[in-house]
Amino acid sequence: MNYLHVGDILHLRYGMVIPVDGLVITCNQLTTNEAAMTGESDERRKETIETCLERRAEKGEIDYKKVDKTESHALPSPLLLSGTSVAGGDGKMLVIMVGEYSALGEIMKKLEVRPQATPLQEKLEIIATEIGKIGTYAALLTVHVLLFRYFLDGLLKRNVDLFGGEDDDGRNFAKNFKLWVDYIVIGVAVIVVAVPEGLPLAVMISLAYSQGKMLKDQNYVKKLAACEIMGGATNICSDKTGTLTLNQMKVAQLWLGKDIELNVEQDENKKMKPINPLDIFSETHWRLLEQSIACNIPDDYSATDRSMADLMERASTDMKALTKKHPQYNRFPFSSSRKRMSTIIDNATGSRPYDKRLLIKGASELVLKSCNTYVNESGQVAPLDDNVVAQVKTIIDTYAKQALRTIAVAYRDLNEGEGGDKHEGPNDAELKDVETSNLTLIGILGIYDVIRSEVPDAVTTCHGAGVMVRMITGDNIVTAQAIAEKCRIIKKEWIGDP
Repeated sequence: MNYLHVGDILHLRYGMVIPVDGLVITCNQLTTNEAAMTGESDERRKETIETCLERRAEKGEIDYKKVDKTESHALPSPLLLSGTSVAGGDGKMLVIMVGEYSALGEIMKKLEVRPQATPLQEKLEIIATEIGKIGTYAALLTVHVLLFRYFLDGLLKRNVDLFGGEDDDGRNFAKNFKLWVDYIVIGVAVIVVAVPEGLPLAVMISLAYSQGKMLKDQNYVKKLAACEIMGGATNICSDKTGTLTLNQMKVAQLWLGKDIELNVEQDENKKMKPINPLDIFSETHWRLLEQSIACNIPDDYSATDRSMADLMERASTDMKALTKKHPQYNRFPFSSSRKRMSTIIDNATGSRPYDKRLLIKGASELVLKSCNTYVNESGQVAPLDDNVVAQVKTIIDTYAKQALRTIAVAYRDLNEGEGGDKHEGPNDAELKDVETSNLTLIGILGIYDVIRSEVPDAVTTCHGAGVMVRMITGDNIVTAQAIAEKCRIIKKEWIGDP
């Protein structure tokens, strides 16, 4: 980022790659993944310098030669390194190093190497060298044969003076010398002809022609060498979302005490038909869904969040009005370790002296473990016994086999003092306590991402060419298998126990 300078303030969001070195100014549950820089997969907790000094003072003197990595990482750090990514939370940082002076820049300078020859270029170099050697041997042989013939003719024809005499004024010698030069020129010509100077040019023309054909197929190749390298590929690893799929997610099914299937067909304007939610859901379920989606959604929508917001739009829900009615009290952003995001809102019902509600959405299996009650089919809160848990797990597995991503939504009415002070992030203990216990399960959302129409045929073509296609995704393994089967990456008979 050439527009960032030392002293600038950079806002940090979940998932972004940090482009510069800096120090934390403010943060909310900020953690980073430093595997790209340090090789360590553990997330590092980041805090302001003041907080880090306080934690260090509480810890006392530390002998780093005697502590293990886990204990060392228990202390937060104020330093943010370029090339690392935000694994959870958000915050602001002060830029202190940019460009080649940053940590990533220093590493890139040390790793800077000259461009290496491609595999084809290496093979052509070997072939050209061998052909050149053969040509040299052929040229030497040709010269020796011609010279041998010359001397043989001179010996057989005794009237020929091979080197000239004293009485011919050197004319015979000059004639013979010219013959020798001609023999050498013939040898050089053989070498020149043998060396394949035009071979690299022919290859470049062939690659340029391939680049043109790929361009017609809407594949832009910046370097000709890429055509050659891809021609030798045996495996293709592809991301799922946005590559194999359109990244146009839709809530296709829900479990709200019972299984509900939604019509996700689009009209001629590529819009889904509006719905009357009270004809489909109980009033209790719908009001809780409205809160869970409208009041627990980040400003920077992901595709998954967008699918839930689309459900609200289909029901003509005024999301802005809901957020004004239930202002945020605290917000805990999504993180890869927690696999959920949470928001504490002011419920504003007036039925309780302290009316704050925790709204959670996240990975179905993890959220389900934190629930001890659920909202049943009639809209009543009931105990989440083993039979209901088994039913929910069956629903999750069924949705996954239908290539649906499952998201669980839950809530918890808080008591005074739970969830931290207003507008201040709670500590880890407070967060763990409110997020992982005594939750009430609202339901399970099955979200479908439309597969690109051209993907199955393209995968089949790759398999026919001997190229193995692999899909990379963070989805549930059952969901991943179902999507891979639809994309023809795997066959049904290949799927074993997950």
